[in-house]
Amino acid sequence: MATATLQATRAQALHNQALTTEQVTLLRERLLVERRAVLNRVRERLGLAAPLETHLPDEMDEVSVNQDLALLFRLADKEQKLLREIDAALLRLDEGSYGFCEGTGEPIEYRRLLARPWARFSVAYKEALEREQARPGQ
Repeated sequence: MATATLQATRAQALHNQALTTEQVTLLRERLLVERRAVLNRVRERLGLAAPLETHLPDEMDEVSVNQDLALLFRLADKEQKLLREIDAALLRLDEGSYGFCEGTGEPIEYRRLLARPWARFSVAYKEALEREQARPGQ
């Protein structure tokens, strides 16, 4: 009997924490805006990389250009990873699993989703993951 009551209480808590239609609409729009911004930054960075000559007469100039290229590609790679996270969040929205921690199944706080709409984990679970990864010997 106590288990049924606990499950009902948990179900009610999940229902109360569920995102409203307005919140989902706002978060979807924020994801789409961020997606466009990321795509623009990737295009810009790759556009900057294209005209750089890599075979220059001066070795120092060539080293400098190669360092610039490496930085641009690292930044573009980070942006592409963010783009994959955003696309995954949009897919979760479509599937109805958006806003729930992938580690615990609990709802992710709306404040966290506002700050980071592509978040996959609640703050508490993410902190626990980071502590676990920081332990020596891991």
